[in-house]
Amino acid sequence: MRSIQATWARGRTETAGVKGGFGLAAMEALAAGVPLVVRDLPVLREVFGPAARFADTPEGLAAALGRALTSYDPVRAAAGRRLAARHTRGEATERHLAFYRSVTP
Repeated sequence: MRSIQATWARGRTETAGVKGGFGLAAMEALAAGVPLVVRDLPVLREVFGPAARFADTPEGLAAALGRALTSYDPVRAAAGRRLAARHTRGEATERHLAFYRSVTP
């Protein structure tokens, strides 16, 4: 069985979906150095900052994906790896469990 990181390393880009996931797929992609393209929302800018490319229309997303596929950005890739290193899967799991415990009887 291949590791998640090895799977992402074979990938070219990652786009954050509009439903669920808590950003874990995006962090895994960043950890592997895969370019990330996300919607231009304040919360996503706050979380991903200089590690991601942002767009707010389908055309903008297509253009950002095109740039991500054709132009390697080592500064953005390094920022992504640093961000992902601060937000491990284990840490995310513990934070989610703590949250769920705080809102359930």
